[in-house]
Amino acid sequence: MDLSEINWDINEAGAWPKPVKIGAGVLVFLLIVVFWFFKFTSEQLTQLETEEKAVESALTTYQTVWRMALNLDLHQKQYKQIEASLHDMMKLMPTKAEVADLLVDISQTGLSSGLEFELFKPTGEIDKGDVIELPIDIKVLGRYSELGLFISGLATLPRIVTIKDIEIKPSKNDPRLSMKAVITTYREAGGGKNKSAKDVLDNQSLVCLEHDGMQVKGCKRRSDVVVSYADLAQQLREKRKNMQALKIEAIEPMPPVESFLFDPEGLRDPFRLSEKTIGNTITPYAVTNGIQPDFNRHKEELESYALDTLRMVGTVKMNNTFWGLILTSDGAIYRVKKGNYLGENNGKILRILADKIELMEIVRDQPKGWREEQRTIALSESDSNG
Repeated sequence: MDLSEINWDINEAGAWPKPVKIGAGVLVFLLIVVFWFFKFTSEQLTQLETEEKAVESALTTYQTVWRMALNLDLHQKQYKQIEASLHDMMKLMPTKAEVADLLVDISQTGLSSGLEFELFKPTGEIDKGDVIELPIDIKVLGRYSELGLFISGLATLPRIVTIKDIEIKPSKNDPRLSMKAVITTYREAGGGKNKSAKDVLDNQSLVCLEHDGMQVKGCKRRSDVVVSYADLAQQLREKRKNMQALKIEAIEPMPPVESFLFDPEGLRDPFRLSEKTIGNTITPYAVTNGIQPDFNRHKEELESYALDTLRMVGTVKMNNTFWGLILTSDGAIYRVKKGNYLGENNGKILRILADKIELMEIVRDQPKGWREEQRTIALSESDSNG
């Protein structure tokens, strides 16, 4: 058969040789099949692949969730533990009726520490959902040690109080430091307390799955799920087979809250230049009677003042300690207790009474060396009458 002699005009297809007709018919059939595949079948295959991946992902999720469900009893026990810890924390928050007293306690803590308040302004409630924040803007004047005592005193209050945004800087016309800060206390928001606790701990609404290998204590409902596909049911059984519960870390109990009590005794004020010890400026005298100053002891702030320039202006009792209030010649008030030093002659406080402070000084006694002299700072009459 000579192909060059064939008239390939489509209108003359009926005159084509039989083998050519068969070949053309097969070609047209293949074109139709290819068109059908790309038009309809390929999309369905892509969708089938997507559905198969979704089934596999669902089976993996089913396995993970099942392993988590095996820990239902442990989760409920941990929930009770968290609820108990939360309840203990909530008891540290003031009730709405106690907020006013707490504000008074905060201001009294500052005053008893020797601070002077320039600003004490509650700024309104901030609803955080479970709790309500009660921030207070403050600005106080005081020595570094007094600021430390104030912040330490806040930690000893019976209710939760936090302090943040602290800014400490020297005052322009005052030897004391200026501190700005935000003090915040909290109270529980109304409503919603233990709102879902019953639902979490009550298993009566859960489905009983004993036939699937899970024990649910207290369940009441029976499973009415029917898996109509045998292969899918078999896959679910395979996923559950020899399955172990997910490892759940134990919840550590809350450690008790410990308050740090700041004690400025023996600590250097970082806002003041370091003072030289007496051993660097005074030549020790001979010790003939066992009495001499401790030349290696760090000097306290009030030892830079002459004793006759210090005035006793009051007393205060805080944390079972009796403190005396000393006014210096530059207008600053210091708080002192038994064992503190003041004056230029190593004066150590022996007793603090309601109307006086008794101390023992070590003074030079040439040529013998040193001797002790008992001194007294009496309560200023103007302060006792006031």
